[in-house]
Amino acid sequence: MCVARVLTAHRPLQALGSLCSPWAAPRVGPLPPAPAMVRISKPKTFQAYLDDCHRRYSCAHCRAHLANHDDLISKSFQGSQGRAYLFNSVVNVGCGPAEERVLLTGLHAVADIHCENCKTTLGWKYEQAFESSQKYKEGKYIIELNHMIKDNGWD
Repeated sequence: MCVARVLTAHRPLQALGSLCSPWAAPRVGPLPPAPAMVRISKPKTFQAYLDDCHRRYSCAHCRAHLANHDDLISKSFQGSQGRAYLFNSVVNVGCGPAEERVLLTGLHAVADIHCENCKTTLGWKYEQAFESSQKYKEGKYIIELNHMIKDNGWD
């Protein structure tokens, strides 16, 4: 294949014949701009993978790993859209800005959390609890049940 055909692949074929001919006059001036490149998406990868030997929770929408069962603190929490679990730590989530909200247990500063892979809002992180009886929640995460699935090793 001649170089001119590679550089001008967006031109109609009849125009290419004269450019690739060894008897054609050399091209004068710059080449026209190339068409926009088509971006080929790669499969998404998680930032963190949890061990295969442990029971874990994953995002229900994209299957990104979220938390180990060992990090589960409580199953008796209420999210904004239904039941939720409280976790000590999570992976593959991003945090939004903290804001004060009045929840069932009083005033808290919370930051919404989302899956880093598919950007679905999963729940929130407790940044600050204003009542002393709720201080144990600080730094912990709520993930709503309708946004996660049990994955690997469940009977």
